[in-house]
Amino acid sequence: MKKILDIIFPFIGNWEAKKIIKGKMFPKNELGEETIPTGILTNIENSDKISVEELKEQYENTFKTKDKLEDKAKTNIIGITGASGLLSSLSAKFENSFVALFAIILFIASVTYMIVAGLLVIHVLIGENETYIVKLSSIVNDKETLRDDYDKCIAQNQRKNIIRNNYVFTS
Repeated sequence: MKKILDIIFPFIGNWEAKKIIKGKMFPKNELGEETIPTGILTNIENSDKISVEELKEQYENTFKTKDKLEDKAKTNIIGITGASGLLSSLSAKFENSFVALFAIILFIASVTYMIVAGLLVIHVLIGENETYIVKLSSIVNDKETLRDDYDKCIAQNQRKNIIRNNYVFTS
């Protein structure tokens, strides 16, 4: 039953996934206090061998991914606006009342889905347009502080990109 609901209303599954990812982005301890999120290096064996330059490259890749996802979101907006003309021409072509009624119902359902898809895309472009950047103090301080800051920023940006991707896919 849940799979059928996810097919008909994919934005509900998207909302649930976002809640899980946000829980990883802003973890809380048993007392409900916010704790420090984990980075990408915590699950990598011999992570101390990864250089700051490699981390910097991964960090820059998160911004490239963000830009690609936002471009896809903009493309979805264009597709949404063009789809409504197809259904209106379909209903005008057939004069049978049953076909016309079916086309009207299909048109109303598709317009509703297009509005929801448009809202999801707008949310990606406005509401999820947050990135995590390396602090200037980390750059000035020692390499270990810089590595740690890159580690946490990469993980947070990747999680944010997963949220963006889910919204684009849902729309």
